[in-house]
Amino acid sequence: YDNKSIINYDLKIYAKYINQTDIHYFTEFINIKSHIHTINCSIILIISQPQRLRDKIFKNFLPFILMLIAIQMGILLDIEVLKELIHRPIQISIGLVCQYILMPLIAFSISNFFQHEPLYSLGLFVLGCCPGGSALNQWTVLFDGDLNLSAIMTFASTVASFFMMPLWLYTLGQYAFLRQLKIRISFLNLLQSLLTIILPMGLGMLISHFIPKLKPIIKCILKPTLIFFTCYFFIFAAFVNYHLLFYIDLKTALTIPLLPWSGFLLSCLFAWICRQDWKRIITIGIETGKTNIYFI
Repeated sequence: YDNKSIINYDLKIYAKYINQTDIHYFTEFINIKSHIHTINCSIILIISQPQRLRDKIFKNFLPFILMLIAIQMGILLDIEVLKELIHRPIQISIGLVCQYILMPLIAFSISNFFQHEPLYSLGLFVLGCCPGGSALNQWTVLFDGDLNLSAIMTFASTVASFFMMPLWLYTLGQYAFLRQLKIRISFLNLLQSLLTIILPMGLGMLISHFIPKLKPIIKCILKPTLIFFTCYFFIFAAFVNYHLLFYIDLKTALTIPLLPWSGFLLSCLFAWICRQDWKRIITIGIETGKTNIYFI
């Protein structure tokens, strides 16, 4: 051994799960003077998901499916009802209170009750601070809610998220979970989420205005279309991401459904206390309980 020697190592590592880990090892060298030199080394090992054909099919087709459904729902929107909801924003205010006061506090309470590690607790808290996404409109249709209210609430919660998410994350989130690390919010993804709501539904409203005969046809086929694509999504998503099941322990399995269901039930109760009708109670519950995690 001398200072100019080059030594190559061949390591074969077989990964079972997608994760990140460190490999620490040391090497001992004996030089020409019989002196032993020890070198400590470490390697960061990141195992990522391979880009398989089924992954590409799922990721590439999903945006087109969601856009097609959003256009169909835009055709069914009633401009007069939307104007009334904006002029008398009682239901919108109820939804925003549930979304940005009730949900973050529920997420914070759950993370403290189960005593998860800080990063997991922060992730749960971020999930509770997220706005509603365009997928909520689909669930509203499936459960016979108020589509007009769902659309305007999704838009309002996404706009409000530009202020409310930093407010929660840089105060309670930073103090309670990660005092030494910086939290970064992707405002670009928030903007993209807002555009995915406005553009397809706006196009659908234009189509409905110029081709009014299309509205009753879409009204008949929308729900069966949603049922079909919902089944496609769950089956294909389970097939593509089955490896994630290996990461779910009992505590995680209890925590994951507890946040959306608690938000759904408590927001339905709050809407009922505020004397809303059944369709709007269901709509507010869905909009609150199920959040948009695209930009996390």
